[in-house]
Amino acid sequence: MTPQEGAAASAPTAVETPASRPGKAFFDTGVLVYAHDAGAPRKREVARALILEHLGADTLCTSTQVLAEYFSVVTGKGEVPLSGQAAAWLIGQLPAEAVVTPGLAGLRAAAGRCAAAGSAAGGLSIWDALIVEAAYEAGATLLYTEDAHLLRAVIGEAGALRARDPFAAAP
Repeated sequence: MTPQEGAAASAPTAVETPASRPGKAFFDTGVLVYAHDAGAPRKREVARALILEHLGADTLCTSTQVLAEYFSVVTGKGEVPLSGQAAAWLIGQLPAEAVVTPGLAGLRAAAGRCAAAGSAAGGLSIWDALIVEAAYEAGATLLYTEDAHLLRAVIGEAGALRARDPFAAAP
């Protein structure tokens, strides 16, 4: 490896800014969890940068399902789990308008999406389908996730929602 290649490999990956993409960005559980993962410093850096940028631009959105999953993961896993009090405090810092709770219509649409994807390789779980529906309900144009099923499901649709793995370039 040449010195230039080494410098390029260690340089931070450019992060899209909210100004460079219109609309809201829906954050899946994994992205929020990585913001606290001491075992994956590069992913932690990327997650934190995205969260702070979107909070500052008022374009961050997520769902109650994602926040419940986040709470469960960060209080029970990782090198240094967060206390329940700390995790609850962090969730409480999100503006209420950034959190969507799909209603019965969202659940029906998610069930239909799940059934339609059932014949596809790997299918789509009801939980993943609810994430997609919540993103649509929130008015998101971008879904940040590293979940392969979600990436395939959203990429395979002809809707206004795009999916992106923010860690794809991060080791």
